[in-house]
Amino acid sequence: MKQELMMKQRNNNIEAQVTRTMKQLDEMKPLEVNHFFRARLMQRVEREFGPGSKHSNSAAENRFALRLAFFTLLIIVNVGAAVVSIQQNNPKPTSGISEMLDKLSDDYSSHEFAYYDQASANAAETGTTENQAP
Repeated sequence: MKQELMMKQRNNNIEAQVTRTMKQLDEMKPLEVNHFFRARLMQRVEREFGPGSKHSNSAAENRFALRLAFFTLLIIVNVGAAVVSIQQNNPKPTSGISEMLDKLSDDYSSHEFAYYDQASANAAETGTTENQAP
């Protein structure tokens, strides 16, 4: 009960404040603007932000500096990506030509290729080739 009574009083207070505010707005005189307001405003804007002012030059310089910084960053990233790509695609040679030839001969002399080596050796001994019948 006590809470309901307090809520009613609060609602009544809010409604009274709203009606008082609306009444004051209705009684308020309309604003009158000086007819030179726009001309003075435009003069001030031109004086502060027009050509030859410190604000106009600094804004243009700031935009140019930001663009220059962005393009420089973009170029650095692109050059870095190109260098990384080139380094990954071109491994450094770790051995000389003679070591590479030895490695190739080792690869073909393994036991997997022994059958082919024996067949060519047998053909050379008998004087026949694989296409000829024995």
